[in-house]
Amino acid sequence: MPRKRFGFVITAALLAATAACSTAGAATASPASAHAKPEPKPVDVLSASFVSPSTGWLLAEPACVHQAHPCTTTVLMRKTVNGGRTWSAVPAPPAPPANMFQSSPPPNSVGRLLFTSASDGWAVGASLWRTTDGGATWHRLRVPGPLAAFTVAGGRMLGVVVHCPNVGTCTLREYAASTGEDTWRLVPGTALTRDNGAWLAVIRQTGYLLASQGIGKPVLLAGPVTGAARWQSLKVPCPGLLSGALAATGGWLFLGCGNEPSAGNQLKTAYVSHDGGHTWHQVASPPTGGYLGGATMTAGGTIFLSGERMEVDTSRDRGRSWDGNSFPGGAGGLAGAGFSLVGTTVTDTFGVAVQEGVVTQQVWLTKDAGRSWTPVTIR
Repeated sequence: MPRKRFGFVITAALLAATAACSTAGAATASPASAHAKPEPKPVDVLSASFVSPSTGWLLAEPACVHQAHPCTTTVLMRKTVNGGRTWSAVPAPPAPPANMFQSSPPPNSVGRLLFTSASDGWAVGASLWRTTDGGATWHRLRVPGPLAAFTVAGGRMLGVVVHCPNVGTCTLREYAASTGEDTWRLVPGTALTRDNGAWLAVIRQTGYLLASQGIGKPVLLAGPVTGAARWQSLKVPCPGLLSGALAATGGWLFLGCGNEPSAGNQLKTAYVSHDGGHTWHQVASPPTGGYLGGATMTAGGTIFLSGERMEVDTSRDRGRSWDGNSFPGGAGGLAGAGFSLVGTTVTDTFGVAVQEGVVTQQVWLTKDAGRSWTPVTIR
């Protein structure tokens, strides 16, 4: 775990005292300068969500939670309106943080953030909180269980709940609710008996659920986001899927399939569909480094692949070619040590990456579709 760094501030009072020793009759420091406000301490970033290249939010936690005796705390929020150059504190839901250091996160905790507009946002985890005023206020919604996957589209919330009463006996259920209420209904056709990972995506009013079932054949389901009709199975082009990725935008679907991992590497295949998943076209295979865990895609074809033990792999041509990236500040090395580096596309050129589970106290921003990344410390 990285060592804590402590900053030292030379106040105006100290400078004034030095001048007084060398110049007779020099004025003494004012009371205000003698009590200069110290710079805020960095915070640990959990998740980031941008709605444009200028406006975004961060979900974070105080650095003290990683000490030997954690402090009692709730999550923090930061907002930027200038593309991440500066961040300001904004109200956060009164929920404890969920992070990878917890074997069992608190039942009311949150660890992920999703904003769909400048006003509408959700903090997601074992509990679910919503804001309709850009984060100024938050209210808690009822949920059918801890949300393993969550997305919002077409005025509907879709959530996946995984229940594992015993080892190897997990069940997966998908639920839907209107964004204006918290009455959840089971989506017909989405009840599965085994689970090794779940991913959600939406195109217009059609939702897609990809589920890995261990060594068995993966499942891809599709249906109306309203849950008004039973979701149907679609063809999955890869024969197996130990970990995967699913993204949708602009009428396109992207599917990433990862085989059984070995020594930090994993054979991966990738596919795209332009007819709602009825037919698939195989594209270039992503780099083998790391274990695939998620994807985001823009309408113009920029794709970020993320996961454990890997950096953010980028395609700028909808999967025809891939580029692995090097990150500043050791983030790529930490990803190689087993931590997740999660990249999110915002536009074809702008994106953000967050290092999960590491006290980096930074986010990384790109303005050139992942060719270069700039670290920004969050306080």
